[in-house]
Amino acid sequence: MQEPTTTSRLRRRAAHFRALPFRASVRSARLRGLPSRVRNWVAQCLETDLDRGRGFLWLPVAAAVGIAVYFALPREPHWPTLAGLGLAVSLAAVYSQRHRLGFAALATCAAVLFAMAAVAGQTARVQAPVVPYDGTFVVRGFVETREPRPDGAVRYVLRVVSMEGLTRERMPHRVRMTARGRGDRPEVGDGVRAIARLAPPRGPVAPGGYNSARRLFFEGIGASGFSYGLPKPANLGSPPLDLRVVAAVAHVRANIAERLRMALPGRNGELAATLLVGDRGGIPEDTQDAIRAAGLGHILAISGLHMALVAGTIFTLIRFGLAALPSVALTYPIRKWAAAAALLAGFVYLVLSGGAIATLRAFVMLAVALVAILADRPALTLRSVAVAALVVMAIDPAAVIEPGFQMSFAAVIALVAAYEWLAGRERVRDPPANSGRIRRIGRWGGLWIAGLALTSLIAGLATGPIGAFHFHRIAPFGLLGNLLAMPLVTLVVMPAGVVSVALMPLGLDPIPLTAMGWGLDGVVAVAHMVADLSAGAGAVGRTPAVAVLSMAAGLLWLALWTTSWRFLGIGAIAAGLAFLPFASRPDVLIADDGRTVAVRGADGRLRIAVAQGGAFVARMWLEADGDSRAADDPSVKAGILCDGLGCTLPLVRGPPGSEAASSVNTESPHSLGILNGKLAFVERPQAFLEDCQRATILVTRHTAPRDCTGPLLVVDRRKLIETGALALKRIDDPPFYRLTRGRPKVPRPWDARPVVRR
Repeated sequence: MQEPTTTSRLRRRAAHFRALPFRASVRSARLRGLPSRVRNWVAQCLETDLDRGRGFLWLPVAAAVGIAVYFALPREPHWPTLAGLGLAVSLAAVYSQRHRLGFAALATCAAVLFAMAAVAGQTARVQAPVVPYDGTFVVRGFVETREPRPDGAVRYVLRVVSMEGLTRERMPHRVRMTARGRGDRPEVGDGVRAIARLAPPRGPVAPGGYNSARRLFFEGIGASGFSYGLPKPANLGSPPLDLRVVAAVAHVRANIAERLRMALPGRNGELAATLLVGDRGGIPEDTQDAIRAAGLGHILAISGLHMALVAGTIFTLIRFGLAALPSVALTYPIRKWAAAAALLAGFVYLVLSGGAIATLRAFVMLAVALVAILADRPALTLRSVAVAALVVMAIDPAAVIEPGFQMSFAAVIALVAAYEWLAGRERVRDPPANSGRIRRIGRWGGLWIAGLALTSLIAGLATGPIGAFHFHRIAPFGLLGNLLAMPLVTLVVMPAGVVSVALMPLGLDPIPLTAMGWGLDGVVAVAHMVADLSAGAGAVGRTPAVAVLSMAAGLLWLALWTTSWRFLGIGAIAAGLAFLPFASRPDVLIADDGRTVAVRGADGRLRIAVAQGGAFVARMWLEADGDSRAADDPSVKAGILCDGLGCTLPLVRGPPGSEAASSVNTESPHSLGILNGKLAFVERPQAFLEDCQRATILVTRHTAPRDCTGPLLVVDRRKLIETGALALKRIDDPPFYRLTRGRPKVPRPWDARPVVRR
């Protein structure tokens, strides 16, 4: 090719410079048209996704948002009004079907309103009396549930028949108590009499924390505490019909658990009883801690994994067994027969495992998938997951705010969406027919290991932020733990367990249980190994709610849409990650019972003073702070001065040059204008005489004297009943502490406030 001459190069360069103004005008025209093109792109993506039926997938999301909005309301709404508004909006949506965007918006609003009405109706339906004050009561009732604990105690839930000192209108329907003692332990369905120390269910241990009183409210439990000794038999007549059915099922469960413990004594028997019948109280604490630290905690909660393995084992055995009979396999729909048998097995497993909410949720998801097989539809799609979510929310709307619901559906949505996307890519080609058997086995074995790794990675990434928010921990080596342990659980532990239960009537269950024990030994060994690798590395402390919400929204956007705008979800996930370092950590914490106080020291770590019965709260505070120290670590009490009457904790000083204020900050009713001084933790009333004069903050579980006006803030029993747990956050400019309360000013139905007894 002939080299261009200097003249031709100059001509092209001149033409280039003459074209620059034209190119600049084109570029500016494109920039001016950018908003309209963005609108066109968004409209095209939305139209395409709606044509593909992806709009239906957002209905359960809208319903979940409605339930979350209900719990965030400052007052209790009127559920018939919400239902009426939902019906009106639904009718409007029906008449606007020609306008697709309007119909989608109205349908979303209707889902939000109906979900709010559903959970408000559930609140009205389950509302029951709560024990009005802390006290000792003589309780008579029927044992509804019995759960052994690792320390030898037993946790009972009693369906109350009578309580001395309370009228029927003020008597809770159910109470939960822990009992210790020797002798015969009552069984489910037995009538008993117990002398118990009971109190109203406690709220969150810190403002913004998990509210156990709310969950107990929806379970109908109006008091919790402990029994003085084991409950004694009482002649209360025949239990109600539903309780007789529950007792019969509990008897079968107890017999199976006993057979498992006989064949696998010790730790493995407790693990087998947990996996097969939901009797999870006897697992040693060190084993539980190791399993959770290794990212294997999901195997202890009977959920989707166990339900899928039980049903999958039955499905595989029946389908392959019938496939071995050519006359049957070629004539009858053996796949549907296997699906029906698996559905029945899942229902039996649901009953035998105790029917917990997580198990019920897993069964609903399994039932949707198997019914899809019976109807000749794809078994596991995002549409089936959406149907399962709607069914679960219809059965128990309040479950949406529970960690189990959020983590299980986050994992399933992420996995199904990921594998749908992979299925749309180029399929993996089969190895050549003339390749060696070892090569073919190795290829498929490698693909199976890769699939297991990908599944663990996707599920871990989807559930990690939610777990960190609720439990303040992550499993940094969870992928390794799942890669090593899940093949044992999938191929050995659960199949052997299912076969053993099926062979129990024939007396052959010890044979498969031996293999199950080997698998459990391997799982526990992996758990301890991985837990040792991640010792202390999993504590992450408080996670900002806005970060988790942003990442959850990004996950849903990425998973539920199919067109190019789905990748906007990556931006929302990135924004959530950017918010993670900005969690607010309180500088002073006060427990709702006044038995535990904490002050942040100069090194940024909490110093905690604990009265009798406050160790649990201290442990929860340390976990929420991302602190791996034990509650009894000497450094936790460093700098705290205690005597027989109470303790004093130094408050963190403000920045150089700042001065302590001498009055309550009037700009906010939740602000206290102090930075220097000491916190007095009064355990005995004799300390009031001195501490009411010298303390800056006074905390006590007793009722402080009316003339205790020296401290800028007095937190006694009366105030704690009103506010619940308290958190104080230091603000440097202007210098003061901002107060956050655990209970809202206007109580909701689950915010039971005990009466102060004089």
